[in-house]
Amino acid sequence: MEEKINSVLITGASSGIGKALVEVFANNAYHVIGISRREKNLIDLKKSLGENEKYFDYLVADISERNQIEEICDNISSKYFVHCLINNAGISSFKSAIDDTIDEIEKIIKTNLFAPIYLIKKFLPEMILKKDGTIINILSVVNKKIFTNSSIYSASKTGLESFSKVLREEHRNDNIKIINVFPGATATEIWPSKALEKYSSKMMDSKSVANIIFQAFEQKGNLSVEELVIRPITGDL
Repeated sequence: MEEKINSVLITGASSGIGKALVEVFANNAYHVIGISRREKNLIDLKKSLGENEKYFDYLVADISERNQIEEICDNISSKYFVHCLINNAGISSFKSAIDDTIDEIEKIIKTNLFAPIYLIKKFLPEMILKKDGTIINILSVVNKKIFTNSSIYSASKTGLESFSKVLREEHRNDNIKIINVFPGATATEIWPSKALEKYSSKMMDSKSVANIIFQAFEQKGNLSVEELVIRPITGDL
């Protein structure tokens, strides 16, 4: 039987922090699988890696759809061992709780909470079997501070944080590292264009955030960065 390829799986890989994470891992010779809905962006990203494009494969999928998650997981598991899962994909509405529609609420919860849990449930058993694995959840400073117009986003991110904390305690003896990352304002496409125009100079850039996350991942020995809060020097917006 052909040995599986050790890989880093990154959701929301076509832009923002996800794209920057693909770049830093691939440029350090880690094999990366990127997932996104936007195929053109993934194709462009692969080309931009130059000689390191050999370290990057991608799958096009909408992870808010459970059937698509199951399909891509079966595809991945047949060939790759996901020794690092990075749950990065996330969406928000920037609306007050009263104005969020049920459809918007469901989409946010499915993308930000259900999908990461499904992916963890799929790939964790093999990590346990091999006594080797890292799960990195890209959360948000909304987990640390209350922001208006982000109720469902906050609920989804806080839910994933709580799930991961319990999971960490349940698998202390399985050599599984679970890193919860709480980035502050970062200049990515999740923000409305008007907000980027107004505040981008105060925001962090994705590459800098990705580099810090990569450093946390690379920590060796009997230690793990369990929580990583990253904010602009000037603080929250």
